[in-house]
Amino acid sequence: MDTAFLEQILIIFALSIAALALCYRMKMPGIVAFFLTGIIAGPYGLGLITNRADVEILAELGIIFLLFTIGMELSLKSLLDMKKGMLTGGVLQIGLTIGIVAVIASALGLAPPEAIFFGMLLAHTSTTVMLTVFQHRGEVDTPPVRLALGISVLQDLSTVPMILLVPMLGGMGSAGVVPSLINFALGLVLLAAVTASALWVVPRFLYRVASLRSRELFMITVITLCLGTAWLTSRAGLSLALGAFLAGLIISESEYSNAALSTVIPFRDVFTSFFFVSMGMLLNTGFFAAHALLIVAIIVGVIVLKAIIGAIAVLPAGVSLRTAVLTGLAIGQIGEFAFILSRTGIEHGLLSPDLEQIFLAVSVGTMAVAPFVIASAPQATAVVRRLPLPVWLRARDASLKVAPANGPGEGHIVIVGFGPIGRHVAEAARSTGVPYMAIELNPKTVREERKKGEPIFFGDAINEGVLVHAGVERARVVVITIPDAATARQVTGIARKLNPDCAIITRTRYMENSLALYAIGANDVVCEEFETAAKVLSRVLVRYPVQKSDIDRLVASMRTGNYEMLRRASGQVPLLHDIGLHLDNAEVSIVRVDEGAPIAGKTLAEADLRRRYAVTVLAVRRGTETLAGPDGGTVIEAGDLCILVEAGPGNPDIASLFRHGTEGQGS
Repeated sequence: MDTAFLEQILIIFALSIAALALCYRMKMPGIVAFFLTGIIAGPYGLGLITNRADVEILAELGIIFLLFTIGMELSLKSLLDMKKGMLTGGVLQIGLTIGIVAVIASALGLAPPEAIFFGMLLAHTSTTVMLTVFQHRGEVDTPPVRLALGISVLQDLSTVPMILLVPMLGGMGSAGVVPSLINFALGLVLLAAVTASALWVVPRFLYRVASLRSRELFMITVITLCLGTAWLTSRAGLSLALGAFLAGLIISESEYSNAALSTVIPFRDVFTSFFFVSMGMLLNTGFFAAHALLIVAIIVGVIVLKAIIGAIAVLPAGVSLRTAVLTGLAIGQIGEFAFILSRTGIEHGLLSPDLEQIFLAVSVGTMAVAPFVIASAPQATAVVRRLPLPVWLRARDASLKVAPANGPGEGHIVIVGFGPIGRHVAEAARSTGVPYMAIELNPKTVREERKKGEPIFFGDAINEGVLVHAGVERARVVVITIPDAATARQVTGIARKLNPDCAIITRTRYMENSLALYAIGANDVVCEEFETAAKVLSRVLVRYPVQKSDIDRLVASMRTGNYEMLRRASGQVPLLHDIGLHLDNAEVSIVRVDEGAPIAGKTLAEADLRRRYAVTVLAVRRGTETLAGPDGGTVIEAGDLCILVEAGPGNPDIASLFRHGTEGQGS
């Protein structure tokens, strides 16, 4: 047996392990790791792969399975149901990118067909890279990310008509126009045949296969549909990738699409890695070294241009300036579908060897820096706000177009984000008669809730003026429910600056974000990891003969321990409800000692709080230190935070001892 092929596969996998580990450490997408593997193993690197043709075969299978799964995920019904903002923004982004890049490329000397094709390449964004970055940041469900992902999906879909148009661009000005038109017409006929098959033929066929209940038969049938359709389109003069996509689209309309997708995904992941490795092998490191400054300049230019175009494209959807900037930065890299399209362009003479090298280097570069570009969204938004923007855009960014019917009073709750959590808080406040004001970035939600009489207005809470408009300076509690960790930190910091005395309760998904929120001013951080663990624990124990009181005690102990660990790490005072969990008939409170308060400068023995007021001082927080179990000689100083336990309901005379210019009546 010839083991040379096996040896090359082993080399690729071994290098990929090291490259993936490195990229993970550096927070770079996995696709970059496969490119690095190809560069190192390829002819321009260490030359470890001697027979590139074998890798090309596996890479071709990777393209087929990638397009096949994309077709299954992009069902016809879901495309028709795509939201207007995504559809409008996607079409504008693709059209503007192709047009602007084509004009720039033509001015730099490229022929019109090549310039248009280069615009097509740059119009694509990597859905895989974007998902990886935002999943790591825990922001997949935020409105800007959903919008960016919707546009990226539309870009992926646009690959199909672009593949059909490439032969026409390649045949411009020659006798190849007529064959290209014939191929384009043939492609449209195939699309019609695919639609008919998706609606009437394939669902019935897969039903018969599935009814035999053979997993092996179902798997082989799905793969045969994929490869067979790709082969048919190839024989018709179209690309294998187009055929694979159409095969996926056929299956997407059947009830077996999920099962088919789970069958193909393992094949896709393995073979797609070979595709990116093969693309990395094409990158000429000598060319890159000789033109490094030019390539870096183009990388910066592409990111800036795509970000600007992306931000402009989504503005007609009525989004805020921050959402537009984040969406633009999110689609600032070049996607994997551009590589598939580039291969088609090379076949039709639309990409010269030098341009191919520049395209490969720029694409890998934009993907590598994507996490850092996306992380710069707050700073980029601040820079954009300082620009001389049009009045209508500044008015939208001010986010005060929909003012509340009645301004907030004092001691109310400010709810930032009116999703499920915000709604529950509002419902509880309403039922108990506590006034509240809500801020929401989704204009549709604002419109619907205001019709119901909710005190809510449209706004981006990272703008200080929006929080002032909601009355944060007079609020007793600020509840921040937005899932975006970076935005939550910003809003927490601004709210604390505006109101040093209010209680700020911030939601976060992951424990790693909690310390930063405490440090910037949150009084309480509700961590979804902890709360989910507590809920799972109670659901598990309830299925065993464990008393409910014991379950409640265990859950309370776990929750208290977790949050107390975070507060100790962040230097925060424990929360009142945590301290008082196991205290019956007692009132727990935290009071700050004002400058000039009656108790300031006295020892606890001199204040005699326990005898006069039945109050015990559990701890004194002074600066960064906590004095636990203070004795009678402890001196109370201005600025101290005292944790008190009172027997029975709170005595109003106690509070007066800690305020400036007052004295308890009992003194």
